[in-house]
Amino acid sequence: MNTVVIMIGALYLLSAVIVVASKSSFQAVIWFGIMGSLSAIVMLLAGAPDVAMTQFTVGVALVLIVYIMALKRQRRVRLGFVNVPSMIEIGSGGLKGLEWEIMKRIDEKEGYHIEAAAFESRETAIKAVEEHEIDILCGAFTEEELSGSTRGIAYLETSIFDFEGVEVDFVKLKQLSRSSVSPRPVFLKKSNYVFVVSKSSGDLAEALSSDIENMIKEGKMQEIVGRYL
Repeated sequence: MNTVVIMIGALYLLSAVIVVASKSSFQAVIWFGIMGSLSAIVMLLAGAPDVAMTQFTVGVALVLIVYIMALKRQRRVRLGFVNVPSMIEIGSGGLKGLEWEIMKRIDEKEGYHIEAAAFESRETAIKAVEEHEIDILCGAFTEEELSGSTRGIAYLETSIFDFEGVEVDFVKLKQLSRSSVSPRPVFLKKSNYVFVVSKSSGDLAEALSSDIENMIKEGKMQEIVGRYL
């Protein structure tokens, strides 16, 4: 019995540390539920089944339900996108592409509820971010396309070329090559592909930046890029 209590106590302390150290609210709530369940087991072993049941039903189940509902509402993310082959596009099974793969990985970690909306033009999409109609914008946008009230979360370096008097990025150049056009580009400068967010969406921007940085460190970003580009 003593060994069991010590093990549960150790798990309780470990759960408490994980709750405090969690990088996402959703993960913290789940571990809070585990911590509450462990405390209910301790009370049960201590000979207080009524208190244990109250702790489990009110202190764990009810609180978890309320927290998860609140987080789900808070984590609703409106994702706007412009169709760009290999980056983000609508396929037979839904959205696909490099940027969508990145967003899916972030969604799995943060527990977002993503609502996607397509835009026909890049100008309309940028305006939608400025007017807070959407939270994040995808579509192979580069730093050069940001407006005064938007900010870019960089995730991949690219190059800007001059092609017959028009500035094009690497992905656009690749599309021209595939469409039987023989581009003779002139390198202009380095740039970055970015996820576009509003400058007022500080929390979302910080979460995206942190998750993308971790993906780069863990080598996941290189793996995704290699699959699509």
